[in-house]
Amino acid sequence: MTSPPHVPDLVELESMSEALDIDLMSRRLAPFLAGAGFPGDRGSPHLSAARLVDCSPGKRAVVAYDVPGPARPGPALIGKVYADSQRAGQVHRLLEALHARAAAGHRCRVPRPVAHLPELGMSVYAAARGRSLDSLEGPERADGAAAAAGWLASLHSSSVHLDRRFDLAAERRDLVSWAQLVARHEPRAASAARRLLKRIDGLAGRLPELARVPIHKDFHYQHVLIEEGQAVVIDLDEMRGGDPALDVAHFGANLRLLATREEMPPGELARLESAFLETYAAATGYQPDARHDFFRAYTCLKLAKQLVRGRGPRPAPGDDRWRQIEFILGEGLRRS
Repeated sequence: MTSPPHVPDLVELESMSEALDIDLMSRRLAPFLAGAGFPGDRGSPHLSAARLVDCSPGKRAVVAYDVPGPARPGPALIGKVYADSQRAGQVHRLLEALHARAAAGHRCRVPRPVAHLPELGMSVYAAARGRSLDSLEGPERADGAAAAAGWLASLHSSSVHLDRRFDLAAERRDLVSWAQLVARHEPRAASAARRLLKRIDGLAGRLPELARVPIHKDFHYQHVLIEEGQAVVIDLDEMRGGDPALDVAHFGANLRLLATREEMPPGELARLESAFLETYAAATGYQPDARHDFFRAYTCLKLAKQLVRGRGPRPAPGDDRWRQIEFILGEGLRRS
């Protein structure tokens, strides 16, 4: 008899023991996998391994599943388990809508949805095989930035249904808590975080009316995977109706953080920024304005909050954390 899988205490999700049970998940997923072309006969075990790869305590966890068959790098399936079981359905329906849109010829590819398991609060999809933008080099990286812009333009022009909307008042409350968290964890950054928060408040007071289109809300270089020259975007958990400037500015601020992490030559950064912004503008007519300035400063404070907690886009800051925090807060102040 198989012993129950160990679930770390920090996960705190009731269905995690089931999500990590290979035999149980093989039986649950067999009907979906057989129809999706995965190895194995209907009803036979399809999974060879399950491992927890990420979690947001009390919110969601990510499980990677291996499937027997020809050797290939990485897992075959990804399962996301949500504390709020309704979120699993919402995210899975969004995956299905964008996957169908991409199949119709639009540039908004996402991982292929495989199964929604409402009893586990879980969405399962095929693992994307592309390389993230930060792992590319030379012309491939600039081409990848342009592909990311094309994907974003396609999303922003779509009419996919979203259950949530960007709430400026709630976000401004979050900004206050982010600045306080930065000051608490890194006292050397307290003054800069307070000054940036004040600048953001000033920008918020001058904002024109925000648009409401489908936005990703967490669009950055590691959520864009390049497969055969096309962008496949992952992690749709934060998608909602909002202003497109958030995604554009968010991507740009993260790109600048990547540049300082890599000590990227200014010319290379300029090429990447141009490839992204010019491609997006050509598709949408976008011109940076007060909304772009606001969301750029907003993202810089968000990144500082992630850095002090050791989260956000990899690599984790490690011993270089203070330099990166100082840089991103300075970036927000310089460009607001």
